[in-house]
Amino acid sequence: GDLDTYHRLLKPTVPLSREIFRAPTRFYKAGIAFLAWLNGHQRHFIMPAGFQSSRDIVHYAEVFRLADQANLLADPELAVRRMRVLLELHGVK
Repeated sequence: GDLDTYHRLLKPTVPLSREIFRAPTRFYKAGIAFLAWLNGHQRHFIMPAGFQSSRDIVHYAEVFRLADQANLLADPELAVRRMRVLLELHGVK
């Protein structure tokens, strides 16, 4: 394989994965669902039993920033609109 391309593509995802899986790691699912919602794969960001509340808004803002840096937002305009909605729900304008 082409190790240079491999490292070039995956290196930007390392900080994102560290943030998503930071302790307590059992809450990583909220970060995965958040990314799915940002990318338009889900119509909402509501998880069973309110599990999306397992992480705070600062975590989600950081995941958003790191996903953008890693070029993992399929539709950046959609992701920005959805992030703004989430921020407003948390009183951030």
